[in-house]
Amino acid sequence: MNDANRSPIEDYLDDLLRHAHADARTTRRLLDEAGDHLFAAASLHEAAGMTRVEAEREAVRRLGPRSELTRGSWQRSFTTVVLELTRAAILLGGCGLVAVGLSGGIVAVMNALAGDGFVGAATVLGTGRHSITETAQDAVSLRVLAGVVGLVVLACYARARRHIAPATVLPDGLTDALGAAAFAAATVALTAATIDQAVTGAAGHGVGFFLSGALASLAGAVIFCTRATHALIPGHGQSAAEATQSAQ
Repeated sequence: MNDANRSPIEDYLDDLLRHAHADARTTRRLLDEAGDHLFAAASLHEAAGMTRVEAEREAVRRLGPRSELTRGSWQRSFTTVVLELTRAAILLGGCGLVAVGLSGGIVAVMNALAGDGFVGAATVLGTGRHSITETAQDAVSLRVLAGVVGLVVLACYARARRHIAPATVLPDGLTDALGAAAFAAATVALTAATIDQAVTGAAGHGVGFFLSGALASLAGAVIFCTRATHALIPGHGQSAAEATQSAQ
């Protein structure tokens, strides 16, 4: 390209884009802000008598090296990622506690239908070796208490989202996918423990201790898998006509 046709501002913005190393939204805002400032400054210099190229060079010189801008954008992006990961951890933690509470409700049903020994008997983890009844009752009360704490956490989370606009740095559906993976892993582990207990325990005693958790984890895995599918697969759940119309 002929030097007369080069735009120092465009070259500066291209260089800024190559070295931003920030998330897409932060980078886009950085380029917009820098571009608006540079073109406005160049217009003022040009009105003062400079040629267009000279005016753009002066605007770029006064703005300073791109390293200062990219360093600030990277710091803002990193902070945003940390905050979003923290928010995701709070959401998943709250959901995990609610699942524990749900397992406590399942234990209550098991105690009523199968007796305290189905949950409170000695298990492969060493629970239930002192008092079967106490273990069975604690499995209800302590788990339900954890579920109440989880509901409080989720209520605070929802309230905070209504008052604080969340930044979206992480890909859509990532939190749901992580939740699905965590609940699926818990389901597998608790199912394996349930089978082990059924094989080693006497007359199925203690099986409910793990089975209740496996059922609650399975419910969480299904919910998060559904949410992740809707977020990660475009057009999921739409009819063929709606998908065609969206594509157009």
